[in-house]
Amino acid sequence: MIRFSRREDYAIVIIGTLAEAFKKRLVPLSDIAKEYKISSLFLRNLANELREAGIIKAVEGKNGGYYLTRDPHEIKMGEILSIFSKKQHLICCPANINSNFKRICPKEKYCVAGNVWRELNKEFMDKVYSLSLKAFLEYKPKIDI
Repeated sequence: MIRFSRREDYAIVIIGTLAEAFKKRLVPLSDIAKEYKISSLFLRNLANELREAGIIKAVEGKNGGYYLTRDPHEIKMGEILSIFSKKQHLICCPANINSNFKRICPKEKYCVAGNVWRELNKEFMDKVYSLSLKAFLEYKPKIDI
């Protein structure tokens, strides 16, 4: 199961909206909040984290708003996701948690399914993290029927 937190999901909403407006206009968070029905305060907190990471900047004032600091082709999804989470996103089994808060599985050495899921997780996350923001937003899934 793929799990992204609300913070990661809404951060991508912010970044995606700013990517669509790249070099065209500043985007007020209130516009994003209205369009997606998300709390302005929650978006402001996410935007502050994205600003601290250097992904976005803000212009204050009546005609102010947010903008991307770099071209969407240059920003990697891994940069965005890693601001909000360091955890694995594909969970293969209910794992125990040790004192270092790392997921461990007592059957890891001989669990074939778990080892396959862990490898697929790594491949999936490598692919997602290496995608540019532009490629992510333009991604069209292949549908086989």
